[in-house]
Amino acid sequence: SSTGVFAHGVASGDPGADSVVLWTRVTPMEAPTAGATIKVTWEIAADEAFTDLRGNGEAVTGASRDWTVKILTSGMLPGSTYYYRFRVGDTYSPVGRTKSLPAGEIDSARFAVVSCSNFPFGYFNVYDLIARRDDLDAVIHLGDYIYEYSREGYGGETGAQLGREHQPAHEIVTLDDYRMRHAQYKSDPAAQAMHANHAVIAIWDDHETSNNSWKDGAENHDAETEGEWNTRRSVALQAYYEWMPVREPDMTPEAFFRSFSYGDLLTLTAIETRLMARARQFEY
Repeated sequence: SSTGVFAHGVASGDPGADSVVLWTRVTPMEAPTAGATIKVTWEIAADEAFTDLRGNGEAVTGASRDWTVKILTSGMLPGSTYYYRFRVGDTYSPVGRTKSLPAGEIDSARFAVVSCSNFPFGYFNVYDLIARRDDLDAVIHLGDYIYEYSREGYGGETGAQLGREHQPAHEIVTLDDYRMRHAQYKSDPAAQAMHANHAVIAIWDDHETSNNSWKDGAENHDAETEGEWNTRRSVALQAYYEWMPVREPDMTPEAFFRSFSYGDLLTLTAIETRLMARARQFEY
């Protein structure tokens, strides 16, 4: 896994025929002063050596977005592989590989499909296997990218045995909590390898906010001790959009609907089914 300035690696996602989202996070090397910012340079190229540069630019990040960086590229060619990297000062990030959506007639598309990646429950070996493949168009993540539980919660016993206990130790409720949990999952070397090698198309399920979440609450949310559900949902989604290589909706943050056309072969639609309009589920 990465260390230093780019300790959480790089990622890409939500590909279009001519664009893709590039992501990284900068780890400040010293305690930042209030209002401090860091300038980040990015490059995207048609070759791994970055001799055939196809785009570059600068971004500024700071504490208000937890030092994360998201770039929406433009001018890519359909169905093409690209390489990207970031730089702060003289320090380069790992190189990422991504792929744009194809256009016109195509006869096949290949995806890896994953979900429910509970950090303490075991190693992300499947992410590692996916990272080693070079025949994938994208990785589809169906949700539960993180889990909100405390160390006493679901998977905690296994996590203690493996030395993979959740950070922070308590159930995540605040913005800082959700950010710290996302950072832990992105620090996993197998997760970093998968993200560095493939574009990801992700949708959330419930644990990105809280277990069995719905429009007005969640099974694992106690308003008396954990505050208003709307507040928790809002900070959970803020951290998600900061830490995930996804395009953000123009409307309310819950309106997370996108579609991806693979030429004339198929259209993949990512539908939000948890937080916009879901009624409370029946419980025995």
